[in-house]
Amino acid sequence: MAGGSITGVVGRVEWSYFVAAAIHGYTVTRSAENAWRLTATVVQADAFKLTQTPLVFVAPHDNGAWRWPILSSTLQAGTLTAQLGPPIE
Repeated sequence: MAGGSITGVVGRVEWSYFVAAAIHGYTVTRSAENAWRLTATVVQADAFKLTQTPLVFVAPHDNGAWRWPILSSTLQAGTLTAQLGPPIE
């Protein structure tokens, strides 16, 4: 996917085996320069866990889940925006 997006409804931000945030509606985009970005609506969050590292965005799908490491993130008014690393295989 060289420049495109993935949208979904259910997702989560994980810190180790803890859920740091529950997501209901997200878009993951990949730029032509291979930069990954997340925009998501957070319905539940643990402020402490969201400050820990490493954080991973998890997007479940029919055959498992996609996972991206979160490099940096901001949560404002229920919207999470994050710079992501390449997907974890």
